Amino acid sequence: MSDHPGYAASAPVPRDTPPMHRLAALLGLVVAFGWTYLLAGRSQSVADVHQDLVTIGAEWTIVLILAAIAFGLQRKTFAYFRLRMPGARDVLVVLGAFVATFVLVGIAGRFVTMPTSGLDISQLGQVAFPLRLGLVFTAAVCEEFMYRGFGIEELNDLTGSWWLAGAISWAGFTLAHVDRYGWSPALAIPAIAGALLTLVYLWRRNLPASMLLHFMIDGFTILLAPLYMHPR
Repeated sequence: MSDHPGYAASAPVPRDTPPMHRLAALLGLVVAFGWTYLLAGRSQSVADVHQDLVTIGAEWTIVLILAAIAFGLQRKTFAYFRLRMPGARDVLVVLGAFVATFVLVGIAGRFVTMPTSGLDISQLGQVAFPLRLGLVFTAAVCEEFMYRGFGIEELNDLTGSWWLAGAISWAGFTLAHVDRYGWSPALAIPAIAGALLTLVYLWRRNLPASMLLHFMIDGFTILLAPLYMHPR
């Protein structure tokens, strides 16, 4: 029986990690958690079309690097990264987490001042919908593979603790948003979203479910909210 917290039934995944694979995992973790700092100082506005294209290209490049490490060098399988079709319970958990995220973010929003740059919903309507969709899809797939799939699974191999791996991954995800939110109480917003995403992954052990939740969270803000502010 697995010692995973809230383990969702799936085929057992071997955890024998050769030394070279550990070195590859460390390299991948540095890439996964450190790539955002290479873009530090650039425009962080989601309404900046050029920056959106840079972000999309950068995230897919990082995922390709991590995939080369995981599937090429380490010979990991899709099952290792919990890549399987979500079930009905997974979807229900995602829906509950989606509601919880916006309730908690709404409460936090009463006590923090959002940065003037970054996520300016009033300007998002000026960005073409296909680009916004690409941005949301990219963030959902790429960031979940970086921080939850690759991040948590590799960290668990290195530390032997799912909860420590989840905590480190959550911290890395939160700090990746510092350039947009600054070192301010507003950082609580991505921290809350990251906490729910991490908990859902640790509970359900289903990466596509975490991707779906991420897509829903970002999609509500980036795809739907501008429609109400700029009705056609």
